Amino acid sequence: MRVLAAMAAVILSLPIALSSCSTSEQASDSLVTDNSGDVPDSGGDIARDELTGELSVDLPSDLAGDLQDEATQPTGRDGLPGWNILGSAFLDDSAIDGISFEWDYFMVHDEAANFTGSIGYLIANPRQRDDFFGNQVPKGGNVAMAGRWPDGSITSEYANFGYEGFSAGADIRSFTAGPLVSGNFGRMTPDKATNSLRLEGKNGKAEWDLVVSQGWLALSATKDQFIPVHATDVGVLMPDDEQWNVDMLWPYTLIKGTIHNLVTDTTLTIDGHGYRENSWGRWGFNMGGWDFAVVGDKKAGVMWAWQTYHFESTALDYLDFGIERDGKLDLATFRAERGELGWRHDTWRWDSVARQCVPRSALVIAKNSKYLVEATVDVGANSTPMLSDATDATAAYVIFILFPTVTGTVKDATTGDLLASFSGLAGGEFANARSEAVSMTEEECAVFGADYTSPMP
Repeated sequence: MRVLAAMAAVILSLPIALSSCSTSEQASDSLVTDNSGDVPDSGGDIARDELTGELSVDLPSDLAGDLQDEATQPTGRDGLPGWNILGSAFLDDSAIDGISFEWDYFMVHDEAANFTGSIGYLIANPRQRDDFFGNQVPKGGNVAMAGRWPDGSITSEYANFGYEGFSAGADIRSFTAGPLVSGNFGRMTPDKATNSLRLEGKNGKAEWDLVVSQGWLALSATKDQFIPVHATDVGVLMPDDEQWNVDMLWPYTLIKGTIHNLVTDTTLTIDGHGYRENSWGRWGFNMGGWDFAVVGDKKAGVMWAWQTYHFESTALDYLDFGIERDGKLDLATFRAERGELGWRHDTWRWDSVARQCVPRSALVIAKNSKYLVEATVDVGANSTPMLSDATDATAAYVIFILFPTVTGTVKDATTGDLLASFSGLAGGEFANARSEAVSMTEEECAVFGADYTSPMP
C-alpha cells in the first residue's frame, strides 16, 4: 500500500537528491572527474566488490577485535577515499547508471549552541547519462545546508550546481561546485596529513568554513560495527539492479570553524561534535525513504546510531551502538529482522509547506542478550522540510531535517541493572513522497504514521 501510494504520488518520476530547498543554479566552469582510482589503502583494508559495489573492512590485527585503546589506533578509519560512484565498480554499462548518486553528510552540533544542523555534499549522474533515469536527478554537484540558529530560527537551503564548475575525486574525497555569479559555492578539501576534511560553502542564507575529523577513534575498532552496510532489497522500479550502501564512516566527529549567518550578518564560532555518513548507490529512493537519528554522548560513554529504510528494505533497519565499560568500548549491532530492534512514532504534525506529516517524537527500543537500550527522540517542532524543484521528480519528494534531543538508558538485559544514561543534541531525517492532501489533522497523521513502525523486541 505504501509503495503504491509513493508511486502514485510521483507518477513514474524518479527523484534522486540529498534533499532540497532552492532552485537549481548553474555555474561557469567545466566538469572534471578523475575516474582512475578506487578506494585507497586506509590503514586496514577497505575492499570493494567489483560486482556489487559492497565494501568490506578488514582491519589489521592490531586494530581489530576488542582493542579499544585509542593510543593503539591513532588514525581510526580513513575518511578520505574517493567518491564511490566514480570508482571501477560503477563503470559498467548499467541501464540505470543515470540514477547513480552519493552523498557525504555531516551533522554539526556546536557545544555553545551557536548552531545545530547538517551540511551535505552530493554528486549525481556523474557520467552525464541523457536518458529517462539521468533526467530525473539533480545532475552534477549539489550542496544542502539546514540548521537552527541561537535565536531559534531555522534555515534550509539546497542548491543544484549542475556540471559546470563541478569536480569530484575518484582517488581522494575532494569536491567543488561553483562559484556562481551569486557567489554561491561548495567545496570539500581533504588533508591527508591529519585525516580531516575542510568543508566550505555559501548559499543565500549562510556561509561556512569548517574542519571535520574523526573524534572517537575506538568506534572503528572492529569490522562489525560502523562499517558499510550493503542492501539489494531497496528498489521497486528495477529491483534486480537497484542497490544502496550506508556507511556511518565517522560516527562521532570533531568540528571547528565558523558559520556566518547572512540574514543577521553574524559570524558564529563553531567548536563541537557531529556525525558523518557516506551513502551511495543506484536507487529510486522516492519510491521509499528513510527514518534515522544519531546521538553521541561521549561523557556518558554512549554512541547511538539508528537507521531504518522504508518500505522494502530490511537490510538497512539496524542500530549500531557503543558503550564504555571498565575503560573499554563494547560495540553491538541490533537488527530489526532478528527481533532485536523496534520503533514507533507516537506524535505527528502536519507541515503545510511540505504537504506531509512529520514525526514529533520516536521511541526506539533495542535488546540483545547483553543490553536493553531504550531511547526517546524528542523532535517537537524542531524540524524543517528540504525541498527542491531541480527536477519535476524531486519536486514530489520531501526530506525533513530533524533537530531532536535524544535521551536514553542502557540496562543489563539479564539483571535490569542500569549501566548508563545518555542524552544530547542529535540529528536525523524523515524522508517520503509528498502528499496530495491539502491538510491533515494530527489524528490523521497518526494513522499515516502507523505504517512507520517495527515491533518492539
